[in-house]
Amino acid sequence: MHTARRCSGPIVAVTTALALLLSGCGGSAIEESAAAGPNATEEQAPQAGVPDAAAQVDTGAVPGVVDPGTAAGGTVATQGADTPAVPGAPAAPGKDKTAGTKGSAAAPAAAPAAAPAAAPAAATGLTGLIQRQVETQAIFGGSAPCKPAAGTEIRIGNVSTLSGVLGELFAPVVPALETFVASQNACGGLNGHRIKFFIEDDQGDPSVAASKIQEMVLKTKVLAFVGNIQPLSIDGATALLKKLEVPVVGADMVATSDATHPYIFPQGGNVQSTVYGFVNGAANYFKVKNVGNLYCLEVPRPCEGAARALRELAPKFGLTVSKQIQVSITAPSYVQECLQLKNAGAEVVGMNLDGASQIRIARSCTQVQYFPKVLSYPLSVGNEKQFLQGLKWMGDAYIPLNHFPWMATDNAAERYWQASRTKYSPGSENGSAASLGWAAGALLVAASAGLSGTNPTSAQFLDALYSFRGQKFTELGGLASPRTFERNGIHKLPYCIWKLISNDANTGWKSWSPKAECTDVLAPSDPQAAG
Repeated sequence: MHTARRCSGPIVAVTTALALLLSGCGGSAIEESAAAGPNATEEQAPQAGVPDAAAQVDTGAVPGVVDPGTAAGGTVATQGADTPAVPGAPAAPGKDKTAGTKGSAAAPAAAPAAAPAAAPAAATGLTGLIQRQVETQAIFGGSAPCKPAAGTEIRIGNVSTLSGVLGELFAPVVPALETFVASQNACGGLNGHRIKFFIEDDQGDPSVAASKIQEMVLKTKVLAFVGNIQPLSIDGATALLKKLEVPVVGADMVATSDATHPYIFPQGGNVQSTVYGFVNGAANYFKVKNVGNLYCLEVPRPCEGAARALRELAPKFGLTVSKQIQVSITAPSYVQECLQLKNAGAEVVGMNLDGASQIRIARSCTQVQYFPKVLSYPLSVGNEKQFLQGLKWMGDAYIPLNHFPWMATDNAAERYWQASRTKYSPGSENGSAASLGWAAGALLVAASAGLSGTNPTSAQFLDALYSFRGQKFTELGGLASPRTFERNGIHKLPYCIWKLISNDANTGWKSWSPKAECTDVLAPSDPQAAG
């Protein structure tokens, strides 16, 4: 287990970074329109050592968000290295737990393997444009000069569940995406095009989701969606997305269709990858043998798929699944389920549920004096304030994130996220829904590398996304894990996780992985295994 390192560095560097951050880089509002301007087209290949004309970014040399590569004194810090603090970023929690204490144990029975090999650096054509985009733009940790987007406007949408029982859980995606739009418009836009952003609430209803998506495409004229969080509702729109041929760039990584649909492009691993994280955590962090599981009723396909994957993967790690129980996220109490898990001898409990339900489970199990170790689903910390309730039952919880941790500052791209958030949405709600949205935005920027200067289309986004074949650039500067998107098949999404650990008091975060850890393991029921 890697723990986040304490930030350190010259005070003058941090002071300089803060001054640059506050100096401004254009307006923070989401602009309504922009003047047309020159822009690179998909036929223009980048010159060696020279940033693309439409991918100019500046992260500190001129007014703008802090340059994550030079704020520490002119060099880009490497992952895992001690780095100076970013204004507004939380202090690294290394003092609470260090490597070598509980959780830093031996490899599992199915040992993690290295991430897929990167493609050769000398890429050409569209792939070369994407690679150069990721190498240079600030959102990926690049240090090319920043210039506000001056090209024609591109309309981008989001349809998410923002009300009802899950509305508060997913709420941080809104300020995260608004921050993305404001910061990216100030630093190059989408291949020079200015972003105009639209967001709608589908209320968790599949029919509303379909209606909102259709209206955005046909009336509002959005060319792509970014960061949709729709675990209850996306299946109502999958057929429509095929008909409209408009991509959803970045998703919640819950629904089965997120990993199998040709027009949905997840920025992280599928539900089976988080189950791999569960068994890895049970075996190698908690070092137990008997696993219990509570999984949701409301999203049957992915939740039942997670339960099946747990049964498949547990034996590979020497674990026994003692009890699995399907429950509703609307239940007021889980006392009976806690008693069943206790009587079954489950030493650790995995919970494929929302954060508010997990808090009720904690209280119910405390009532019957059942205190297992806790494994929690990534999106359950979508809004961290729902999870961090000061309940010791939830302390030392292991959460296998399938995208970068929202509090992290371990690489230049993460530090740029922290600086952008400080500039454009200070004090906004935070959690995994926020980093999910930001990573989706980064994926959208990478997918914009081939956009035409005069006639950008959804098809151009799609062509770029289908160029993702596991190359190094598909990691988006460390914000995501390597991936391959298939036009006529199942996406290849390796099981890559960031391990996040809550502190013992359940009031904050003890440690997290500085980078994704990947494995070759696949659950037999994973659609990827069939391919």
